[in-house]
Amino acid sequence: MRYTNDQIKTFMRRTTYELELQDPKSILEDLGVDYKEIGYNSYRMNLRGEKTPSAFISLKNGKWKYTDFGDRTKGGSIINVVMDATQKDFKSSLNYCLTGLGCKNYLDEALQTTTTATYLSNEDKERLKALKQDNHQREKSHTVSKVLNTYDVSTNQLAVDYLNSRGITKIPPNFKVITGEYQNKQGDIKKVFGVGVLTQSGGADIHFLKKIGDLKTMSFGEKNISFFKNPSSQKVAVFESKMDYAAAYQQMPLDNVNIIIANSTTNAQKVSEFLKKENLTDNVMIFNQNDRAGYKFVCDVANGAEIQQFKSINYNTMSEYGKDINDLLLDGEKLADRIEIRPLEYFQEISNSLESIQKMQNTKPVTMDDVRIANEAGHVQEQDIGQER
Repeated sequence: MRYTNDQIKTFMRRTTYELELQDPKSILEDLGVDYKEIGYNSYRMNLRGEKTPSAFISLKNGKWKYTDFGDRTKGGSIINVVMDATQKDFKSSLNYCLTGLGCKNYLDEALQTTTTATYLSNEDKERLKALKQDNHQREKSHTVSKVLNTYDVSTNQLAVDYLNSRGITKIPPNFKVITGEYQNKQGDIKKVFGVGVLTQSGGADIHFLKKIGDLKTMSFGEKNISFFKNPSSQKVAVFESKMDYAAAYQQMPLDNVNIIIANSTTNAQKVSEFLKKENLTDNVMIFNQNDRAGYKFVCDVANGAEIQQFKSINYNTMSEYGKDINDLLLDGEKLADRIEIRPLEYFQEISNSLESIQKMQNTKPVTMDDVRIANEAGHVQEQDIGQER
């Protein structure tokens, strides 16, 4: 059967695509490459006898991609790894990978048939779809990290002094000094500690006492929510972060309330699912940071949990843009005086307005100056960005 050049290219793309979905570990072992697993979704390889290996093959967008930081001219897929490690040509390296990973060669398969077979069978479609979905889940997994120990905050003077500097003198019962370890991009095990909370999945979320580079916080294990149950109450307070919780605890009676800490705005769906699962949707307070991500977080939680009205902290969106509960505490504000019942639509309007500003600013993060300029230009009305109605 004769195929056009375009059809041949299609078969080759399918073959390469299937190879890129396969875990390359067995090929690395068969080659005898000096490699080390980095977390759950990357391998660091020594292809040139370097003192510090700089080549990686890692999951990116569901596929295994090869990058050599020591030689930017190199990269690609597992085929290119084989070529660089063995000096074999492309065809030989391709066949080596196909055999080693048990993948189809769609071109050879097509050439052996007597009918045109340019389409992908439903069976192959489902198989490849499942492979990619598994890779996406694996890609979301965190590098190896775990909690080592937890201590009462009162036992560590550095932690006490740090919290005092943030206006936090009354330590919440679930706040701890937490030490843990993680694996960095080079595969080295590092130990760190900070103040924070344990999570639902057995990990933790901590705030460093001093930034490490640009990092202020870190998760150990799976990034997850924290939940501190009060069996005698149906009230629930939802916080974006552990520091918001600690700040609110200074002034508000939270001992008799169920506490949920998102530990990240990206955990909004987990928060909403948990609220529904625990039947805690009738008496909800949501404490957000006064920025676009904070308002979107509130909308995602409320929409997901099907909550149309709830208590929240009232900010002046313009003059207090970027502030959080801890900032209000340090400003001497009485948090209880800020609690108001608001409909979901209120937060949706603000979130949409701030999103519009961000689009006008070429997707840069919205700043206080952006809000003021947009308001003065008439792009956003005051009531749309959180002023009293």
